[in-house]
Amino acid sequence: MKKESKPKPWSYLFDHLAEGGPDYRWAGPTLECLCGSDMFGLIVTFDENRCVAGYLTDARCMSCGAFLIAPTEGDDIWQ
Repeated sequence: MKKESKPKPWSYLFDHLAEGGPDYRWAGPTLECLCGSDMFGLIVTFDENRCVAGYLTDARCMSCGAFLIAPTEGDDIWQ
């Protein structure tokens, strides 16, 4: 039997990051944090072939804890 659990806010997953890290969402979608890191924490879903099927664009830098916007294929309007 599958155990039912109450969903937690996505930020719960990143509690170990800097509390109230800098907010760089004003910079638009980015491939790299202003601290130089390109490692982000994201919420993703997978399809039956184990490929990424979708993701939330709210991201956290895994180095400094900054709030970021993850890039998408349609981000040409930001450039």
